[in-house]
Amino acid sequence: MTNRIIIRAVTELLEDVPAEGRGVLDVSCKRGEILLELRRRGFTVRGSQFGPNAPEVDGIPIDRGVDLLRGLPYPPESFDVVLLVEVIEHLENHRAAIGELARVLKPGGILVLTTPNIMRLKSRLHFLLSGHHKTRRRFIPFDTPLSEAHRYHNYPIELPILCYLLRQNGLEIERMGRSGVKAFSWVLYLLFAPITALYSWFFIWRREEDEKQRRENARLSSWLLDSRLLVQDNLILRIRKSPAGEKTSEGS
Repeated sequence: MTNRIIIRAVTELLEDVPAEGRGVLDVSCKRGEILLELRRRGFTVRGSQFGPNAPEVDGIPIDRGVDLLRGLPYPPESFDVVLLVEVIEHLENHRAAIGELARVLKPGGILVLTTPNIMRLKSRLHFLLSGHHKTRRRFIPFDTPLSEAHRYHNYPIELPILCYLLRQNGLEIERMGRSGVKAFSWVLYLLFAPITALYSWFFIWRREEDEKQRRENARLSSWLLDSRLLVQDNLILRIRKSPAGEKTSEGS
C-alpha cells in the first residue's frame, strides 16, 4: 500500500496538468491508490504489476507479469504521464529502467518518480556511522532467494547518478515534491546545512575546471542543497521529457 503522504505529493505535482485526453501509466502500481485519484480527476489511467496474480483495481486496466527491466508492453510514446512510485530502489538496473520509462513517455510528457531519500542528512549520517544507506531498518536476509531479492531496498539511487541517467534519456528534473520529515532531520539541518553547502560548493563546483560542466554542477548543486532534499524522507521528483525527445543540452 502506498503511503498517503506520497499519494498526496504525487497528485500535487500533477495539479497543473490538464486531465482531459491525457493517459497515465503507473508502473508497479501497488493497489492502484494513485490511479484511482487521478481517474477521479479525469485522466485515462492504466497500471502494470510485476506479479502475475495482482488484484483488480476497480475497473482500471492492470497489465500483470510486467517486468520493467525486460521492457514494458507498450509502443513508444504511449503516455502523457508515467509514474514510478517507490520502485527504483528495488531494481538492480537503473539504466534500463530509466530508458524504458523514457521510451513510453510522449515528448513533453511528465515522469513522476519517488524513492527513499538517501541524500537527506539523516541518511548521510547513518552512512558515515554504519557504512550503509538508511532505506529500511534491516538488511536483506542472506538466505533470501535471488528471485525474491526485489522485495528489498537493495539498490537506492543517488541524485547525481539519477540526474545523469535522466539527461542521457532526454529527461530533466522540473520540480521537487513534498514528503514527510522527522523532527530529528530538522535538527541535523540546523547543525550541518551550512557546512554541507560550503563543502558541496568547493568539491562540486569550485574544483571543476571545465566551464560547461561547472554550469551543470551548479544546477545539480541547486537540487542537492535544497532544504527539502536535505530533510525529507522521500525524494519526489517531477521530470519532463524534452519536446523533441532528444537528450537535453546546455541552454535547452
